[in-house]
This record gives sequence, C-alpha cells and structure tokens, in this order.
Amino acid sequence: MSSVEKKAIQTAEPAEGRGLDEAFVGALLRAFKAIEITEHVQAVLEETAAWCGASFGVAFAAEQGRRSLIPIASTAGTEEDPRFLAFTPVNPGRLGGGSLQERPVVYQGFGPFVSVIGEWPGDPPHSTLALPLVSSRGRWAGLAVLLLQDDLSIEVRQRVERLLELTIPAVDNALRVLSMRDLVIKDDTAQCFNRRHFEESLPEELARASRYRSPVSLIFLDMDNLKEVNTRFGHAMGSQTLYEVSVRVRSKIRKFDKLFRFGGDEFCIVLPETEWHGALEVAERVRDAISNKPFLVRDVNGGKGVAMSASLGIASFPLHARSRATLIQCADRAMQKIKKTTKNAIGISEIEEQDDDE
Repeated sequence: MSSVEKKAIQTAEPAEGRGLDEAFVGALLRAFKAIEITEHVQAVLEETAAWCGASFGVAFAAEQGRRSLIPIASTAGTEEDPRFLAFTPVNPGRLGGGSLQERPVVYQGFGPFVSVIGEWPGDPPHSTLALPLVSSRGRWAGLAVLLLQDDLSIEVRQRVERLLELTIPAVDNALRVLSMRDLVIKDDTAQCFNRRHFEESLPEELARASRYRSPVSLIFLDMDNLKEVNTRFGHAMGSQTLYEVSVRVRSKIRKFDKLFRFGGDEFCIVLPETEWHGALEVAERVRDAISNKPFLVRDVNGGKGVAMSASLGIASFPLHARSRATLIQCADRAMQKIKKTTKNAIGISEIEEQDDDE
C-alpha cells in the first residue's frame, strides 16, 4: 500500500471506531491520487454524483491569474454535450460568500451557473448542489456542480461534506504541484512567462474564445535598441533591461492578461476578451511606459541611464485570424512593418483571407 493510500485511509478512520465505508474510502483514495487540480475536481465530481443520484454534473477549476472558475469537464465525458455548453464561468465571490467555503450550498433550479438557457435538453433540475474545493488557507481550487431531480437526504449531504473536509490536504497537494509548475513556465531573465508556456496557453485561450464567442488580441513587442545596450554595456545590463521591460509592461496590463518573453528581445501580450481597439489602448500605454523614462538609471551613463523604445504589432481573433499560427503571423507582420519604418510606434494587422486549419 502506498503512502498516499495509507494517508487517505488514516484520514478516513472514524473516531468512534465504526467500520470503514468501502465506497467512501475509494472516493478518498481517488481524490488523494489526483496530482493535477483538474483531475482532483473531476474525481470529486464523479464520486459525489453517484452518491447523490445526480442527473448531470460539471467540474470547474481555477486558472492562474483569473478570478473566475472555468468549466472543464462534465459527467457526460464530452465537451460537446449541449448541457455542458450551457454552463458559464462563475466568480466564487458571487456564490454565497464565505458560507460556500464551509459547506455545500443548494440552489433552486440551475442556480447561478447557467446564465442563458435556450431549450434545456431534458428535464430541468429540481435543485443544484455546489461543492466547493478550497485549500486549508481558504484558496479556491475548484467547484463541482451537480444537478438534482430530488431533495438530498441529510445522510448523503453529510457524506459529501465529510469528503470535502477530508480532501482538503489533497487540494493543498494539488495547489503545491501547480505552484511548482509555475517555476518551469517562467522566464528566468524577464520574470514573466516563457515561450513554452505561450505555445501551451495560446491554443487554450483561443479554444475558450471560440466556445464563448469572445475576442482575443495578441500584441507583439520588439525592443528597438537592446542590441546597442548589449554592445555598449554588456549582456548583464541587457538582461537587466529585459527585466525592467517586463516590470513596466506588467504594470500596464490586467491581472488576467499574460506577458510572455517570446525570445531574444521580443515579448508577446495575450489579451483575453479584448477587441483590437482595446488592444490598441493597452499597446499605447505599454509603448509610453517604455519610452517615457530611461532604463538602467544609476547603472550606466553616470546615473542617467539609457533611453529605450519598442515597436508593437496587434492582431485580434477572430477579426484578423482564426488560428493560432495565423494570429501570431499577423501580429508579427504588423510589428515588423513598424520596426522597418518609424519604430517606437504601433501597427495593426490588416484583415486578410481567413485560415481555419488550426
């Protein structure tokens, strides 16, 4: 028996000396074995759905930098299920306050989880059971939502509450894994996200935008004179400049926007739920933040620092492109036009023939 299994069973041992419930211990073991938080939420969803006789259930998980919990899976096992598509992201702060962090909450009908319903496939639920998954410090990790056709018995509800209580250490473990993952998706020099994470997260962002029919904008940023800094003052000062660029850019974007170091002196900014004109406002703030104040103050030129500027290009999904590759290409092309002409300015992609191959 593994250490994980031993810990889960020891946790489930009742103080009164009653025998262990085999199904309950099985659910607990599954929750403790889930390393990723998404796997943990799905495990809790599927186990509790069986106990409650739920007609349908949806798992929500928190995402880095976002306040909302995002639907990630359902008991139907497919994201194409029309019932799953009816569920929308939810803000934990709007689900009933602190009480939801302590115990499950029952809502009438669909509750706050389905904002607009056309024709629900099947009988609408009698009630909705919300199961919060939080860490020992109260940090939201996920949410399981079950659609019920009948009232929940006190015995079953207590069983569910007990499972949530005992799996808090498993939530803590999953969040620690998430924190360790953050270490491998950060750029050591600029202290923002790296190229690898960009390649992983952009397709996910575009898939989400397609589902919710919302725009996504991409800003490509290239420093105009970083090579001069490397030549005059050395690569250490060049690295320091990249870090200062990252700090200034992150101060001008929202918490759920993402800044990536694409490579060399190039950066990418991904702006969810943002049209091209909104991206233009962000790009102008970023351009001004880079050019309006010298870099490396107190380090070079007798404490005067060095002036820097950047060329930026914007492309938006789905206006300019409908695939990951084309979106990158359009933003890069818009930036290159500025780079080869005026510099220290912003270019916007032209609307071209659409490419849907990705």
